[in-house]
Amino acid sequence: MRRARLIRVMCAAGLSLALVACGGSDKAAGPASGGATPVTIKDCAGNNVTFAAVPQRVVVLDGYAAQSMVRLGLGNRIVGVGFTKPFSVEQGPIRSELSRLPVLTADSVPPTELVAAKRPDLVLTAFSAFGGAPGSPKDADLATMNALGLAACMPRAASPTEAAEPLTTLAPTYDYLLNIGKVFRVEDRAEQLVADLKEREQAVVATAGTGTKPRVLILPDNPVAGQPVPTSGPATIANALVIGAGGENVFADASGMHSQVSPEKVAERDPQVILVVTDYSFAKAKGEALVDQVRANPLLANTTAVRTRRVLSTSQYVAAFPSPLNVDALKQIAAAMHVGGS
Repeated sequence: MRRARLIRVMCAAGLSLALVACGGSDKAAGPASGGATPVTIKDCAGNNVTFAAVPQRVVVLDGYAAQSMVRLGLGNRIVGVGFTKPFSVEQGPIRSELSRLPVLTADSVPPTELVAAKRPDLVLTAFSAFGGAPGSPKDADLATMNALGLAACMPRAASPTEAAEPLTTLAPTYDYLLNIGKVFRVEDRAEQLVADLKEREQAVVATAGTGTKPRVLILPDNPVAGQPVPTSGPATIANALVIGAGGENVFADASGMHSQVSPEKVAERDPQVILVVTDYSFAKAKGEALVDQVRANPLLANTTAVRTRRVLSTSQYVAAFPSPLNVDALKQIAAAMHVGGS
């Protein structure tokens, strides 16, 4: 009864995410404990990672992954969390529970020394690889700690000369959640949560996909004269949200999470909607201040989006990485996109 009640509470919260481990060669956790059956999953490189025991001490490198753990009833396993800025968009009981987690570094991914000091048996991240942030633990560091790593896997290019497959659904989010469920042996919770998220996602897609698909420019920062314009490529969560909300990425041929395109190309492709993804650390302004700058930018003044006041916004804390709140971002973007903007 308690498990069924917990599942209903989590489903009512309306969440979303997905996880897979990211490491080098095949790995295994320490000896099995408590009679747990070993679980093997594929990491982001396609290697097998075996969890002989249920992880007991987990360091979470970012708030996105912590949001998933808490929603699966696993917050008590977290001995340290970093980059807690995503917590700022939470509300209600979830935010309260997240606020009680032991914080290692609030504004950044914690460095290797702080992670190692917590003696984790699992290090978790919603980013697509370890070691991306300066000083943060790499796969080799995790091996030295005798800890396994689980990261959220995004589409990968088959070779350096090829582009990754476009991301048109929130599959990485769901895969991430399901793998967390497997690793912690709470598959029923994860499956129920994913089913709820997929149902919510499809409800938005079914409605948003019935009209004309506007051309959308995704902006993580305000363009500067004489410099390339930053945008999000097709193999990103932001692209999946635009597609699901009934639009099409005007730079679907770009590559990378943060691509650079020419101002001339922006003018040529003339976006009908501009989606500003706020709150990146590299952006010159945050939140609504960034949106105001984009609306007033003379480089964008002749686009259909600015002329018709269809400049929308969402935060990277819900729209950039696999997160329990991706579906909320989808609903928000779809609603704004099809009523003429904000």
